[in-house]
Amino acid sequence: MQTVNRHRRIEINRMQTRSLVPFWLLLSALMLTLVGRTAQAAMLEDVSFVSLPGKKIEVQMNFDGAPSEPKVYLIETPPRLVIDLAETGSAMAQKTLAVKSGDVDSLHFAEANGRMRIVTNLNAVVGYDIRAEGNSLLLELGGDSAVARTHAAEANQAASAPRNAPAEPSQVRGIDFHRLDGDRGRVTIELNDEGANLDIVEEGGNVVVNLTGANLNPALQQRLDVQDFATPVNYIDTVVNGSNATILINPTASPYDYMAYQSGSQLVLDFQPLTPAEQKAKEDFFPYKGEKIDLNFQNVEIRTVLQIIAEVAEKNLVVSDNVQGDITLRLKNVPWDQALDIVLKTKGLDKRETGNVLLVGTVGEIAQREAVELQSQQSEITVAPLVTEFIQIDYRKASVIKERVEEAKLVSERGFAMADDETNVLMVRETAKQVEEIRDTIKQFDVEVAQVMVQARLVTASNTAAKELGIRWGAGFKNDRWSIGGSPNFPSTPVVHNPILSQDMADAVEDSDALKENMTIPGNLMVDLGVDRATSGLAFGFLTDRFLLSAELLAMESDGKLEIVSQPKVITTNGKPAVIKAGQEVPTRTIDADGKMTVEWKEVVLKLDVVPQIIPGDKVQLDLIITEDSVGEVYDELGNRLINKQELRTSIVVSDGETVVLGGVLRNQTSETISKTPLLGDLPVVGNLFKSRVSDNDKRELLIFITPQMIRESLRR
Repeated sequence: MQTVNRHRRIEINRMQTRSLVPFWLLLSALMLTLVGRTAQAAMLEDVSFVSLPGKKIEVQMNFDGAPSEPKVYLIETPPRLVIDLAETGSAMAQKTLAVKSGDVDSLHFAEANGRMRIVTNLNAVVGYDIRAEGNSLLLELGGDSAVARTHAAEANQAASAPRNAPAEPSQVRGIDFHRLDGDRGRVTIELNDEGANLDIVEEGGNVVVNLTGANLNPALQQRLDVQDFATPVNYIDTVVNGSNATILINPTASPYDYMAYQSGSQLVLDFQPLTPAEQKAKEDFFPYKGEKIDLNFQNVEIRTVLQIIAEVAEKNLVVSDNVQGDITLRLKNVPWDQALDIVLKTKGLDKRETGNVLLVGTVGEIAQREAVELQSQQSEITVAPLVTEFIQIDYRKASVIKERVEEAKLVSERGFAMADDETNVLMVRETAKQVEEIRDTIKQFDVEVAQVMVQARLVTASNTAAKELGIRWGAGFKNDRWSIGGSPNFPSTPVVHNPILSQDMADAVEDSDALKENMTIPGNLMVDLGVDRATSGLAFGFLTDRFLLSAELLAMESDGKLEIVSQPKVITTNGKPAVIKAGQEVPTRTIDADGKMTVEWKEVVLKLDVVPQIIPGDKVQLDLIITEDSVGEVYDELGNRLINKQELRTSIVVSDGETVVLGGVLRNQTSETISKTPLLGDLPVVGNLFKSRVSDNDKRELLIFITPQMIRESLRR
């Protein structure tokens, strides 16, 4: 044995020598795994469920190791089963499992601080059984609710067994509120221990947390207003009720749902707003809305139970003679209409409501009664005398109402309906009962349709600025042999009110004896770079017997502002299109393939095309087309002036009376033109005598506003 051990030891040493690094890596990974196992016993890997006989559900939760001992809490209102697992995490990306089977709605998984909580949402309080098998945790739901209460008591007792009784009563240490993503609100109540005796109920539209035998810090006895957080919670009131503490949470009137759970000494209530679709699904799933009651009877007559429920519901009760027998039941905090359905289903009964009267009988008896009533109605339709009625239609066309009545199949084979649009009267020949039903139906259709006034404003603002600077000058020189001056082919333009430049050089030197017998000095302009829109000018001249110089400096500066407001307005009924336009038609010439010219007239208009639709919340949905055309300054090859078009198409939702900006266009055009003499105009300083400048800055802006206004008088009925 020693030899073998020695040999084995030698082999290990060789192995360590050859692969020391991988060995230590393996050892480090093993240590990390052991440490992780110490901090977190198991990870939830998979959850599945299967339906069992007797409306039972078995949920199997598989872990990667043995799960820890579960702590189970049963909440009766709303019905939920909460399972806490210490030192447990989740490897599942899915946080919610929809079951929708039996009395089980869904399962939610949450983990924090090395603990995991599994919340089972129930439709009613049911029995449950939970057990561990290897790496799986099996939860069976369904059966008698008494078993559920027994299990809950045992679970709570087992959960609290390891702890010693608190030396001091429960105490509320703090109340806080936080806003979460998705407009959710969270109310957090800090307690001094985990074993606080608490109860959560819904009373008068409020969520009330009752802490029995709990002390409350006087500083916390106040109202916490959290309306500005835009969550389903308005405010939180904390009061002392004798030796108990009560925390009242007032939600908004909007649909909401909440979930309450306790983690250690911290009680958390999460409030979540519901969309209309979610609210409808919730109501369809749990349609009971009656006042909640407690019933605890053993072997009591069923008639007595029905009488108690009718008193709570404030309804008159009629019970058939066939309703007999006793019943045993224990219901706590259950809506009265749900309690009534439970009692009726248990004893094979059914109900019918007519106004404020509740009729209860056996299923067969009520079915037989309804069959007789249906047969009687059919006989009445067949043999009842026909009457003729003329119904005046006020707001709709009689022919349209006739179509609606026939689509609703309110006219029998014996009767008929005839519409006259000229008098807007609908003639109906039917039984008296059927005529009344037709009248009631017409009242729902023949109503004044709401009207909407749509006002648009198109604001066009322009700001123009222009500057022009130019020069014109000429010079002439002459001696006995030669002369120099402006080209005769370059005409000179005399300057008004300037005697020097408004006459010919020969006239200017007419009195000079030295020049009379010689040739005339040329007087044409050498540089003509003036401006067309000059608002001011400066001219000067210089003249001797042999030399002439004339010059003119021209300048212009302008600044203009323009604002055009177009305000089309139109009124139309809800859901009906409306169009308003104003403008002109301009001729446009076209030439076809045969060379024949035709003239076509095109609209250049300001046009508003709108379809309003009133939606809930005093809002108006608008489908808009806004067009503004104008005749341009540019011509095509046929001499047609081009049309400038500005159009906006959009669909928006606007509050009644609110003004919004639909859009805008900003155009800024800047130009600068320099005219100069080649080469000479590029010279520094002196080059200004051989050039002119024209600069323009044109800024235009278009803004479109829209304002819908509901005509309130049309909404009154």
